[in-house]
Amino acid sequence: MMEPIPNSVEQCPFCRQTIRRTAEICPGCGAERQYGPTRRESLTTTGIGLVAGPAAIMVVGAGLTLAVVAAAIGALMGFFVAHARHSSDRWMPPPKP
Repeated sequence: MMEPIPNSVEQCPFCRQTIRRTAEICPGCGAERQYGPTRRESLTTTGIGLVAGPAAIMVVGAGLTLAVVAAAIGALMGFFVAHARHSSDRWMPPPKP
């Protein structure tokens, strides 16, 4: 039997089972490979930007129009932060029984 090439396998970070590098789900524990941010991470950072932008503008004392513009800019910045922070693949914990 042929042995796998060492660069083509890796260990699951949760159960330490040897799996193929291209595997999407660990056969041992059920952990899943996630590409990019989850929906929750995207919504959380977008919401923070949506609130933080107008809050900063209102503290400065600018008007409501600038607060609306700051909300839009903050929401976009939050969305992009989520995608920049989680731009690579990572393993998500297995589902709880």
